[in-house]
Amino acid sequence: MKILITNDDSISAAQLVPLIKWCQKLGDVTVIVPKYEQSGKSQAINFMREIEITEVEIARGLVGYAIDSTPADCVRFGMHALKKEYDLIISGINRGYNLGDDIVYSGTCGAIFEGSRFDVRGLAISTSPENLMEAPAALDAVWEYIQKNDLYASNLLYNVNIPPKPNGFQITKQG
Repeated sequence: MKILITNDDSISAAQLVPLIKWCQKLGDVTVIVPKYEQSGKSQAINFMREIEITEVEIARGLVGYAIDSTPADCVRFGMHALKKEYDLIISGINRGYNLGDDIVYSGTCGAIFEGSRFDVRGLAISTSPENLMEAPAALDAVWEYIQKNDLYASNLLYNVNIPPKPNGFQITKQG
């Protein structure tokens, strides 16, 4: 599986490395994230100025791209400039829940919305700020639930909020 990882919390987000390491269990990973925090940028793209793109070592042995723009532009860079095809876009792990109508403003969700324009499955992952470093432990169960219930057969995109000490799953609708 070819996975594109992005976020709206930036290249320096502490939760990025645990997400990358988890995704590497699923397949080939490309990391393209904003250079600076882009919370609340929704599906914004930049076409008025040049965008700085830098290949960076995120952690020892983990290389990716830092882009001076939005999460949606990160997805566009991966698709258009790198000319790669992806099976899945994972955006997050976001610092703060994405709930209700706020989903439309979320840069985390904006990235998977952008990917859906190319018919790529998306998974936006969020948690509370105090649960950031514990949330990756729930990802195996989340992915197993998605696969076991064949959720991508019904919808292209999922927004997952991981509470502290998760206990099961609840599928809801936006808003």
